[in-house]
Amino acid sequence: MDEQPDDAFATRMLEVDGVPCFQLGVFKPFPEDGGAYWRCAYAVNGPLTKHVGSVCGHDAMQALLFALYMLREEADNSKENEARRLAWDGQSLHFGLPSIDDDPGIVELRKRREAVPE
Repeated sequence: MDEQPDDAFATRMLEVDGVPCFQLGVFKPFPEDGGAYWRCAYAVNGPLTKHVGSVCGHDAMQALLFALYMLREEADNSKENEARRLAWDGQSLHFGLPSIDDDPGIVELRKRREAVPE
């Protein structure tokens, strides 16, 4: 991947010790394998934590949503957050990003598993 932080189409800047310097970015999803699935890249650029990754989905919307889930996980597990230095808009628990635990597909899967007797 050759995505650069400035190429992201959507970003969120988090604060480290009150200073905005931890950027989360998501890039435009694109089809792969002849459109069999879609990939969406994301990037984390903080003082201590830097990472570029990508996720796949059935379509562009799912790939984008999965990238947002990953950005939340990346922020949650960052060195800055482990030291309790990371925040966004006064929030230090979820940074205003969705959790994969709330994904409709995951919720449906859990319901199905709970309905199956062991």
